[in-house]
Amino acid sequence: MPLIDSSEAKKLSSFRSHKLWIVSIWGIAIAFGVALRLGWVPAIDLPLLTWIRDHQLAGLQRIMYIITVAGTWPVYIILLLLLALILLSKRQLRAWVILALNAGLTFAVNNLLKVILRRGRPLDFFQISQGGSSYPSGHAMVAVAFYLLAALMLAKAFPRLKWLAAVIGVVSFLPGLSRLFMGVHYPTDVIMGWLLGVSAAFFWYEIWLQPEIEKLFLLLAEKSLAHD
Repeated sequence: MPLIDSSEAKKLSSFRSHKLWIVSIWGIAIAFGVALRLGWVPAIDLPLLTWIRDHQLAGLQRIMYIITVAGTWPVYIILLLLLALILLSKRQLRAWVILALNAGLTFAVNNLLKVILRRGRPLDFFQISQGGSSYPSGHAMVAVAFYLLAALMLAKAFPRLKWLAAVIGVVSFLPGLSRLFMGVHYPTDVIMGWLLGVSAAFFWYEIWLQPEIEKLFLLLAEKSLAHD
């Protein structure tokens, strides 16, 4: 006896097909990271990183430092706490949980990729002290995943605030950009972080739009356990 009926299977198949481009992005990012780890990719980032270092502006550098600090975990925790006060009061627990899961899992996966791929940082370009591995950029990946998802949800829930959602969407790329001005990441670290962040944001946005997908996965899990 099949674990799920034909209608459920069609929904699951549709969900998977919509995620094909997301899987492709992750495949490209991981393959590029492995190539970096094995030394197959030359230092293609250095000319751009050198140009940024040689054309620093004091005022812009200070702004970028503030932005890079704003991309740290204490800031996300504060934002999630504030959003909890707002969303829970409006009975939007599910939206808050999705935002929190998105941020937490993206951060965890980013750290796992760094541990596995272990790309060294561009030490000669450092403007601030920074530890850990370089690829992919956590600031770029988590910021885009979190803020872009929030922007998409805002635009969908409040069409009149699409202008604000667009601003938040653009701002989501700034923490990653700031890491280049701080000299702690190669450009490809940031670019791949952005791509992975965008894929995470759209993945969770689809989950938010289609609550029946969650129910479908739960039903599939229940039937699998029952079958075992």
